[in-house]
Amino acid sequence: MSSSTRKEAPALIAPRFPILNLDERRLAPALGFIFDARWLLPGESIISILWKFARANGLPAHALVRLMGVDVDPYEGVEPIRAALDLKHLRRMLLLPGKVLRASLLDAGQRGRHHAVFRYCRQCTLLGHHSVTYQMFSENRCPAHRQKLETKCQHCGQETPYIINARLVGSPYRCARCGALYATRSPPAFATKPAMRKEHRIAISRHFHNRMAGSFHLGIDDCDL
Repeated sequence: MSSSTRKEAPALIAPRFPILNLDERRLAPALGFIFDARWLLPGESIISILWKFARANGLPAHALVRLMGVDVDPYEGVEPIRAALDLKHLRRMLLLPGKVLRASLLDAGQRGRHHAVFRYCRQCTLLGHHSVTYQMFSENRCPAHRQKLETKCQHCGQETPYIINARLVGSPYRCARCGALYATRSPPAFATKPAMRKEHRIAISRHFHNRMAGSFHLGIDDCDL
């Protein structure tokens, strides 16, 4: 029975071992994979998307990073910018709308306006969310929780480069250097009912569309991808 349907999004827990038999070069699981766009908020970063995808399907980080391009070394990684990635390939593999993937990535034309290290809201991380807007120099606080965005791990004091590589993708909601959680615990199991409060989801969605929608060309038809 295929588990790729969008009609039902069963509650999930992180598996203890990979549940898929796949060709890692193509990410072609024999029995399908589990993912649901309802787990995402507008502006969800590509890192956050990959964390959820990996967690739901028990996929190794290096296999997911190889999706970024045939020439990408999963351990060196690639910048999370649209011009550096094959969006058609990503859309085909992750089964997400093109506008969602475009919005999850940084704009190469705005180089110099993005933080080079991973920035996070501790409360959002606790709920399994990271927004692409958190990487912008113009953003200092989470629009939902009003907390100042952080860069350093509270345990080791180190910062993590914002690069799509096996180290970052393989450390969901944790410091990629020491492995400590960014929040007090891991996010709850996935379900169709969001863990984040409605007013916070609205605040994040409104902020993203007000600040970022124009630059991400969200009106482009998905058939372009």
